[in-house]
Amino acid sequence: MQLGRSYSVNIPRANGKFVRKYPALAQVPFILDSRPAYHRAANAYLIDRALGLWSPDPHTGTSLGRILSPKTTLSYAQWLANFLEWAEVRSIDLLHCTYSMHLAGQYQSEMLQGLWSADGKSLSSGTVNPRVQQACDFIHWMIRTGLRTAAFEVPYTTARVKIGSANNAVGHLGREVLVREGKARKVTQSLQIPTDVQVKNWLERIHKRYGTTVDLMCQTVLLTAMRREEVVCVRKDTLPLNPTDWVIANPIAPESEREVRIAIQYGTKGPTYGLNNGDKIGPSREILIPLSLAKKWHYYRQKERSFAFAKWMLGYKNEAARRARADDSVHLFLRDSDGVRFEGFEFYDAWTGVELPIKGWSPHKGRHWWACSILWRELKKYENIGPLSNETAAALIENSALSIIRLQIQPQLGHAGTDTTMIYLRWVMDMLSRPLSLDEDTDNAMEMRWQPGDSE
Repeated sequence: MQLGRSYSVNIPRANGKFVRKYPALAQVPFILDSRPAYHRAANAYLIDRALGLWSPDPHTGTSLGRILSPKTTLSYAQWLANFLEWAEVRSIDLLHCTYSMHLAGQYQSEMLQGLWSADGKSLSSGTVNPRVQQACDFIHWMIRTGLRTAAFEVPYTTARVKIGSANNAVGHLGREVLVREGKARKVTQSLQIPTDVQVKNWLERIHKRYGTTVDLMCQTVLLTAMRREEVVCVRKDTLPLNPTDWVIANPIAPESEREVRIAIQYGTKGPTYGLNNGDKIGPSREILIPLSLAKKWHYYRQKERSFAFAKWMLGYKNEAARRARADDSVHLFLRDSDGVRFEGFEFYDAWTGVELPIKGWSPHKGRHWWACSILWRELKKYENIGPLSNETAAALIENSALSIIRLQIQPQLGHAGTDTTMIYLRWVMDMLSRPLSLDEDTDNAMEMRWQPGDSE
């Protein structure tokens, strides 16, 4: 990767002249090229995509698309800027380049080989494919708007994907999607999940360094599988202020096993329906949180958050100003130092700011930890059902695991599809697998042997 030329992605100044004149574009990033100068074509494309004025998806039946969230638009801008910089460095003519020779044959290939990466290392398919797709979409947009007259053919195949979820009554029917031919092949890796002991020790380090608030945010991910952005967007009244208004999903269960049902919609993944106090309003979904965690939230609301809120209000003495200031503090989790709400990147930095239990431990891995913990706990209920044949045991595990994933895990995670099903099934089989030995009695070699979730 050559140095000296750099495209940059920028966010408009909140109170700048541009935002005051075009408030609808306040959250739309813009690209500066290597001169540096405003890249007119790229930024016109980003505006059309962000506002839903154009979409490459043929299933919409129209050129219009959905309004994108600020986070999605920023990702599009970063992917596009990378492609445009590559095209300039490699002297690729965007008015005549082709998919097979330039995008798949050169741009994609160079990223996979590490010839176009910051550190010279091969990039993963998860990084490469969105960049190439964004480049294809941009060129198709250029044709649609008349900036390019040469044809641009991208080969696609049709695939049917299942959308198996407890929230989708017709999910088993699946739907057809277009898959770009020549995509970098995704290598499915086995999940590495830390033990309960490793997680508890990590939480102790988090609490020691960052205090109660960050500790509770981390626990929220682990015990509810909420996304990083969903956690920082939790409102102070997401859990009803009065405990008598809490909806207990399983009231006849022992208190230690009870769960509270809540609805979340701020920062959720999917279409955006506007902004509220700086948060994306996304699709609403109901999740369950342990009653024990709900009590911790409620206690935090009354204690630590109150102290942080008092710091937020310092210096505001006029009654109208105090009321307006108080109305702006809607989030549950506030920084201890000044009462300011957390941003997603701050939470991530804190999560990874101490010694990690395993390599690559992140809030997203915390969601996997929750899913695997639920799956393992439920499957352990079949531990003492008696001796089974290998075939029966395997069928029981597979069918039970699929039901747990569909009825419990997918709705909580907010997954519409079944992409992670095989990942979790593979994790279960890895946990149960044992090597063959010629010294063992072959009749008992495949007997199910369970390991406690907190063993090391």
